[in-house]
Amino acid sequence: MGNGKELLESSETNNSSFVILREVIPGNIVPVSVLSLVVPVQSLHKMLLAVGKGSGSVEVWAYDRSGCQCDNACVYDAHDCVVTALAWAFDGYCLYSSGQDDHVRCWVLCGSCLCEVPIPSNGPGLRSSNDLPGAFLSCLGVAVSPGNLVLAMVRNTDAEQLDPMYERRVLKAAVQFFWIGGQLNLLPDNSLDVSKDAFLGFPANELVHWKSSILWSLKKFENPEKPLVTWDIIAALLAFKQSIPNFVDEILFKWLSVTYLDSSVSHSLDDVLIRIPQTLLTATSRQLHLLNVICRHVILSQLMADEINSKANIGPTVADMEHSPLWLELLFISERELRERLVGLSFSAFLTHMSHSAKSSIESGNWSPVGVAQMELWITRNHDHIRVQLKELASEVVKAERRFEPMESGDEEQCIHCSALVPFDSPDVAFCCGTETVNGVLEKHKLARCSTSMQVCTTTPSWFCKCCHRWTSKLAPETLFTMPGYGSDVRPPAESPTAGVQSKALCPFCGILLQRLLPDFLPSASPV
Repeated sequence: MGNGKELLESSETNNSSFVILREVIPGNIVPVSVLSLVVPVQSLHKMLLAVGKGSGSVEVWAYDRSGCQCDNACVYDAHDCVVTALAWAFDGYCLYSSGQDDHVRCWVLCGSCLCEVPIPSNGPGLRSSNDLPGAFLSCLGVAVSPGNLVLAMVRNTDAEQLDPMYERRVLKAAVQFFWIGGQLNLLPDNSLDVSKDAFLGFPANELVHWKSSILWSLKKFENPEKPLVTWDIIAALLAFKQSIPNFVDEILFKWLSVTYLDSSVSHSLDDVLIRIPQTLLTATSRQLHLLNVICRHVILSQLMADEINSKANIGPTVADMEHSPLWLELLFISERELRERLVGLSFSAFLTHMSHSAKSSIESGNWSPVGVAQMELWITRNHDHIRVQLKELASEVVKAERRFEPMESGDEEQCIHCSALVPFDSPDVAFCCGTETVNGVLEKHKLARCSTSMQVCTTTPSWFCKCCHRWTSKLAPETLFTMPGYGSDVRPPAESPTAGVQSKALCPFCGILLQRLLPDFLPSASPV
């Protein structure tokens, strides 16, 4: 067991941050080949340690931190050769193992017994795994996707089974992906039954398992401490949307009803979509981020991100109403709620800094707001849609600017290309007033605004969101991503410990990790 904080802060070689809890495997027996550790969310006092050995056996040890007791839960001869990889899934409920015998097995931990369950041979949008060629010698490793819906395995190829001219020279190993969302029922509930219309092409029990797995994954990502990586959930929902769209509606109906309305009783999906905007004020920021990602990549996947952003600024037209109007309106309201929280954080931090000396503000290490002038203009343009509490906070900012010297000088911005004035018309994009060319044509430049500060992004490297296609030059405060909800008070805690600069570059509207903008001459425009 180790203390992570002490380990990071320790600079002395003789200062050990680890202590031995118990020696579970003596060193004079069969060697250990791989380990895998998990702390179940439902039992934080408990740790599960899976041990793979060179003999092919797998042991599971359970450690109770409250009573400092370590027990050998079970031992099983899982493989005929060395165990090469172990991976826990579904919060310690399921264990995947691979071995040099080229087998990948799934185990369910039931008390003190490992029960093997088959891995599904097909999935949404994919062909049967039986069509894959059998040119493999062994399995080198396994990994589970963030949402626990996909299993990835690396297999070593058999050179004798490959074409000596082409495949043998370049193909050393292969990565296979298997859908595992339809394997287990994680949320045993009568309300998880799917309609008979959704049974086309899939067994009924497998769809029930898929529904429970996706709902379980969505619930897991409501924890703000977990990185919001939902590519497997998005891929599964999109695949089902093409083949069984009614099934996707049932999943989202259940998720929205329980998460945002705290009730599974409602008449229809449209009824839920109409009622949800009234509850977004008390929703956590992570719930809003998850909702925005699902809206953009699943429901409104036929629309480009830039199209959605432009509609949010000028309002949807009649033609746009054909593309899920209730979902489109819900996305706009959710993003406006997040923007109001961000503006409230900025105004609160601005007032805090103005009430102290500049020196003490810098020494405190708190997040320093920028773009207050642009945020005031945004509130003026959206005065009829802004909450009363935020309007009052904006009035306090205006009074503070009159009493003290403003932290930011000048409300007018200049174009980074031609130095022309840039008016504020939208929080996402801007157009400069332009300069007249030699031919007498007025040339205007389109500029991106920072999603956090609403200021025009400079030429320095910026961050880019692959979900909403917004640019960010000033990172948002950590408080935005951990807010449990606004409640009745719009003034967020600007001096809280989490109000420091965000340690990771996250999109304030999607909550996902941002990508760094690279110059065009570099080999890759999408860095890993």
